[in-house]
Amino acid sequence: MSTQLNFPATIGTLYLLAEDADALALVDQFSARQVQLLSLLAMTYGDAGDAFRRLSPALQDNYLWACSMLAREMQDLFEALRARRAM
Repeated sequence: MSTQLNFPATIGTLYLLAEDADALALVDQFSARQVQLLSLLAMTYGDAGDAFRRLSPALQDNYLWACSMLAREMQDLFEALRARRAM
């Protein structure tokens, strides 16, 4: 059973999880995306957020869009993990 990943930058089935992807692979990918998202978001507030707020509005939008894509991928990975565990 291939699980489609729904990235907002694509339409259709550009990305599919491999049918033989096991729960550990999904957890590893989820963990990697979580750390990446936390790192990106750490640059948007507090003292580090000053540099973010000096970016142009277009760059701020693109930066936060990247954060959103990571969060959506994490959601897809979580759903895929839950589906595999239910089998």
